[in-house]
Amino acid sequence: MQTIEISDKLYKKILAHRHGEESISKTIERKFKQEKPEKKSKALQEIDEIRKGKFYIRTQVEEALKD
Repeated sequence: MQTIEISDKLYKKILAHRHGEESISKTIERKFKQEKPEKKSKALQEIDEIRKGKFYIRTQVEEALKD
């Protein structure tokens, strides 16, 4: 684990974003992941499309592939 120095103002801001007894490193990790989401994998994109109702039945896919 690395040690970093931050200002008191930033430290108080991090503490304000903690959930319960969450560690400071977990708070920083969670906030960083929320603000800088990584590119979603293709599988996760497909799952999101299914949840939104954007999916096709087998015959539609077969017809699209024929064209």
